[in-house]
Amino acid sequence: MRFVDALGVLSKSSSYAVSTEHDLDKNLVNVKENLYVDMPIETDVMELLAKIAEKSQSRKVIFLCGSSGDGKSELLLRAKQKYDNPYIKFHLDATHSFEPHDTAIGTLDKLFREFEAGSHSLVIGINIGMLGNYAEEAENLCIREKLKKYLELKENSEDFNFINFEDYPKFEITEDGYKSEFITRLLQKITSPSSELYQLFLKDELEGLNSADQFKFVNYKLLCNEHVQKVLIELLLKIRLFRNQFITARTFLDLIYELIAKKDYLFNNLFCCNENEILEKSIEFDPSRLRTKTIDRFVIGYELDSLPNDFDIFKQKLKTELMIDDLKDSKSYIRLFYILKFLDMGNNYHKKFTDDFAENLLLNYLEIYRHHIYYVSAKSKSALRNFYNKELINAIRGYINKKAPYLKDDQFLISEYDEYKVISHLKLGPDFSAIEKNQSKNGKGFFDVYIRIKDFSDEKGDPTVQFSVDINLYELLSRLRAGYRPNKNDRSVVVMLNEIVNRLFNFANRSNQINFKSVSNEIKFISEDDCIEVEY
Repeated sequence: MRFVDALGVLSKSSSYAVSTEHDLDKNLVNVKENLYVDMPIETDVMELLAKIAEKSQSRKVIFLCGSSGDGKSELLLRAKQKYDNPYIKFHLDATHSFEPHDTAIGTLDKLFREFEAGSHSLVIGINIGMLGNYAEEAENLCIREKLKKYLELKENSEDFNFINFEDYPKFEITEDGYKSEFITRLLQKITSPSSELYQLFLKDELEGLNSADQFKFVNYKLLCNEHVQKVLIELLLKIRLFRNQFITARTFLDLIYELIAKKDYLFNNLFCCNENEILEKSIEFDPSRLRTKTIDRFVIGYELDSLPNDFDIFKQKLKTELMIDDLKDSKSYIRLFYILKFLDMGNNYHKKFTDDFAENLLLNYLEIYRHHIYYVSAKSKSALRNFYNKELINAIRGYINKKAPYLKDDQFLISEYDEYKVISHLKLGPDFSAIEKNQSKNGKGFFDVYIRIKDFSDEKGDPTVQFSVDINLYELLSRLRAGYRPNKNDRSVVVMLNEIVNRLFNFANRSNQINFKSVSNEIKFISEDDCIEVEY
């Protein structure tokens, strides 16, 4: 078996992309099985199956839910091999039917009729969309109700258990950084010296580097570098946070196939291909689109063939160590410098661009995220007070007061009548008790903020406005503070911002002080002790 043939197992178009019980080529099956990574979700599935007794009183239905390509079939195939007995029946993919004329819904109805009449437990792999469809169309009304209960409330029934890949996020933001155990381990399976692929690579390397498949060998060797893998994981985190892109086992393996197998270098494939749903998003983060002084000087120098000698020395090192020949344009070099940014090599010419590739927005966002999720009063209070008062509330107030930027910190423009501006007074600040109480490590890529309305005390304390902040909203807030005005491209994020503003307006309209201000006059209405004082 050749290295280039084994690579095909990674492709989504490969017959090995979905696990079945009838794979043919044993060598390719071994390559695929060598790539399998067992994760916490598998442990939970196996533990649940182990608890199912062989008597009918403990019968259960287990739904393994998720998105297409996240590994449901692979996991359930392994579970079936381990628990192959008449007391547990498996249906690996609920989008399939047993007969050509049957529908997927009809097949599920048949499975549940057999379940009701039998003494076995039932294990079903199902896409979350299909689960929603079956909750509406199942012939058994009791089953409909149990499925709807899960979809609406995320609750298991006594005899219906749901395990969802969505509850096992691929990225974890930790107290001191971030990690993706899934992606890291999968990359290790693909590139470690003990892997099937690596052994095949070593066997074919010399011949492959002098063949039409040269790029495949150069790219694979580049991917084996842990510093390049670190850049890839960071980029995938950005794509996950900014574009809400779920990363499944199948899409990730297909991504690796596209990076290695396309007829260009890995760093160009990473930002130029669109035949993979992750790569469609990575194009938006192409570092060659950056406009900085250092990058622009490099581009001009490259076009004029006037770059210093240390660039030529660095190119020689690229050729001897990474087998990368002279590249065709400056964009390719910028992308190369980007993926090598954590790697020391030669005279480190590429390190001149380190600051240009710094992910300041991402790092700042993760820092505030951690202070919410891992709140420690002594450590987090100062950082969060600064974030709420100088960043979050300041940006929202600037957005509300864009037609009256001269207003003071506690003043909000709520409407205009002819020449008069109607101004409300609200004192806002962070609600630290709510933050400490709600440290939800949800792993969904956003955190909840809690703004306390200090002017509206009641027996339960000051009211609090709570909402979620993802990295897109965080970026918009940062840009608003710098004077940015949203446009139609920001529509989805602005909708979120307007919802927050409207909630604040509910309090602003009930403030105990309202001002009517014109160019030459200002009238203050102050409510106190059931009386309204008027000041001119």
